[in-house]
Amino acid sequence: MTAHRIRATLSQVRIGYLTPWSYRGSMLLSLVVVAVQVILYAVVWRAIYAGHDGPVAGADVRQAVGYAVLGITVAAVLDTWPGQSIESRVREGLIGIDLTRPLGLLTQTLAVQTGFVIAALPTVLVGLGAGLLVGGLQPPADPFAALAFMISLVLAFGVSQLITLLMGLTSFWTLEVGGIQMAFAVVRTFLSGSVLPLWFMPGWLQAVAAALPFQAATFTPVAIYFGRPPGGLAQALGVQAFWVVALALLAVLVWSRARHRVVVQGG
Repeated sequence: MTAHRIRATLSQVRIGYLTPWSYRGSMLLSLVVVAVQVILYAVVWRAIYAGHDGPVAGADVRQAVGYAVLGITVAAVLDTWPGQSIESRVREGLIGIDLTRPLGLLTQTLAVQTGFVIAALPTVLVGLGAGLLVGGLQPPADPFAALAFMISLVLAFGVSQLITLLMGLTSFWTLEVGGIQMAFAVVRTFLSGSVLPLWFMPGWLQAVAAALPFQAATFTPVAIYFGRPPGGLAQALGVQAFWVVALALLAVLVWSRARHRVVVQGG
C-alpha cells in the first residue's frame, strides 16, 4: 500500500472516529446504557443463581456475572453500526461519489467502521468500571489466557466488521433495510453470545451457533478469557481466523455482484 493510500485510509478512519462524537449527547447516553446493562445483568444472574449451590453448565455465579460484564462490553465496542453506512449512502445517492475515490468501497467502509470502533473505546472503561462496581469481573484464568484473549479480540474485530460490511452490502438489492437490520440485530446479539453464554444453550442451538460466524465475534474471546475456549484454544482461534478469511472472500464476491447493480441503477 502506497503512502498516499495509507493517508487516504487513515482519513476515513478519522471520519469514522469523529462522526459519532459529533453527537456527544447520543454517545454519552450510550455509555450510560452500557453501564446500566452491566449492572442489571449482574443483578439478574445473581438472582438466577440464588437457588443453586454449585455451578451450572460448568459456570458458577461469579463466572456468569463476569461473562455478562465482559460480553456486553466487547459487543458494545465491536458491534457498532456506522452512521455513514453503505445503506445510507446508497439511499441518499452519494454512493457514486464514493466510487470515484481512490480507495475501493470496501476499504473505505472498513476504515470508517474502524473509526467507529475506536470512538467506542471509552465504553471499555465504563463497562469494566460498572463491572468492578458490582463486583462482577474477575481477572483472567492466567497470563496466557489474557494474551490469548487479546489475540482473539483482534480476530473478533475482523469477524465483527466483516459481518457489518456484508449487512451493509445488502442495500444494493433493497433500499429499505430497516426490517432486515432489526432481524439481523436480534440474531446477531443472541447467537454471538453477547448476553447469554453459549454453554447455557441446548446442544442443538449450540451447534447452530457454532456453524455461524457470530459466536466468533463475542463468545469466543470472552470464553477464552475465562479459560473455556470452545474446542480448545488452537481450535477456537483457528475458527476465528477461518471466518475472517471466509467473510473477506464473501465480501469481495458480494461486492463484485453489487457493482453491476450500481451500473444498472445509474444507467
